[in-house]
Amino acid sequence: MVEAYKSGKARAIGVSNFNAAHIDELVEAGLPVPHANQIELHPWSQKPQLVSYLHQKGITPIAYSSLVPLSTWRTAPGHMSGKTQEMRAEGERSDSPFKKLAEKYGVTEAQFLLGWGVQNGYPVLPKSTNPVRMRENLDVFSFRIDDADMDYIRGMDRGAGLAWGEVDPTTHG
Repeated sequence: MVEAYKSGKARAIGVSNFNAAHIDELVEAGLPVPHANQIELHPWSQKPQLVSYLHQKGITPIAYSSLVPLSTWRTAPGHMSGKTQEMRAEGERSDSPFKKLAEKYGVTEAQFLLGWGVQNGYPVLPKSTNPVRMRENLDVFSFRIDDADMDYIRGMDRGAGLAWGEVDPTTHG
């Protein structure tokens, strides 16, 4: 990757699920600091210390699994995660925080969650095979979440990610 970057065949070097210690190991080995780190980021896993570290190093955090709080996230057979039944039930309630916030801004829950990531400055990587959802996912710039709601969401952080089941790769070495 380093040679491809140096030769101009790649515009950037990225890593995935690296924590601060992993990046420090790269630097200690004499390798360049990556340009981006793709990590699980959403209101339930905000990783403020890691994001701050990445910003200090000039590394762009790229958000994946941005839709974890949705009750429909990874519900298909074989789609494993660390999301509990209680978390799923919370998302199904008609008064769930993200349903209410999406309604307030006149968008879908998915648009709201993606908009939260973009408003935080993260490139987001939503996945969908549904053309309607793909178009919706692109429409995250038609609204802005106000400061009070951004503060409210900051209080929703539950710590480690859920995409990888019992272990969040960014919190384990």
